[in-house]
Amino acid sequence: MKIAITTMVYNERVNLPIWIRHYAGHCPGAALFVVDHGSNDDSTRGLTGVNLVPLPRSPFDDQTREEFVADFQHALLRFYDVVIYTDCDEMLVADPRKHVSLASFLAATRSEVIAPTGVLLLHLLGIEPPIDPSAPILGQRRYVWFRAGMCKPSIARVPLRWSTGFHSCDRIPDYRTDLYQFHLSAMDVDIAQERWELTRTMAWSERALTHGWGSHQRQSRSERFHWAFEVPAEHIKVHGAAPFAFEADLKRVVDSTRMVNRFYQFDWFAGRIAQVPEGFFGLI
Repeated sequence: MKIAITTMVYNERVNLPIWIRHYAGHCPGAALFVVDHGSNDDSTRGLTGVNLVPLPRSPFDDQTREEFVADFQHALLRFYDVVIYTDCDEMLVADPRKHVSLASFLAATRSEVIAPTGVLLLHLLGIEPPIDPSAPILGQRRYVWFRAGMCKPSIARVPLRWSTGFHSCDRIPDYRTDLYQFHLSAMDVDIAQERWELTRTMAWSERALTHGWGSHQRQSRSERFHWAFEVPAEHIKVHGAAPFAFEADLKRVVDSTRMVNRFYQFDWFAGRIAQVPEGFFGLI
């Protein structure tokens, strides 16, 4: 099986090495494509084991990004059996209790479009120390928060068109309980706040500002800090962590999926906060 895995980046000095390490390890032999939208922090210089696709920098526009990635995906499918697209801070992990690796999951799953169970990896301030990005991430971080918007249709054997942000597409996905997407944007408070400053101050297209695309990336530091760090910490303090089982959350996503403006969209909500089983440690 021929697999292509793609991402699109801008100044991802922390996440890009993790992304490359993760997918090269979980899908040996897959072709990794890094589309560089004008990085100027040297994060894409001297990369090994990936195919670099350089683009000139322009004001950020979610629809332009989606259209480029979709066209690129269509072209790759002429040569590859499966094409995966994830943002640089999104790591797909097949449930180790059921699959040996992401590659073995793909070999065993014939669905044309696959969406994972999406979870935000949390940093519990005052309990967990700063993260070491060069070391395995899971184990350093042990709690996740189910987020419906992170159940993205990331894997496809057919050409797709996505909505902005890649949260939905023009085909109904196979939503999987044995595949997880760990979103790393809140894995460390200092790294997160540095990234927020970049996305808040970078140039955005007039179209993006008019339509409100990526508005969460332009929130104030206090707003983002509240939902990413204060809210989950207070929840765990009061309620503790739930078991690592998201079937009910994912069923709510499936049951709410419907066609809206050409895309199969679902209700966005925040689900349970759970503790990651030790069997997952080291898988990112």
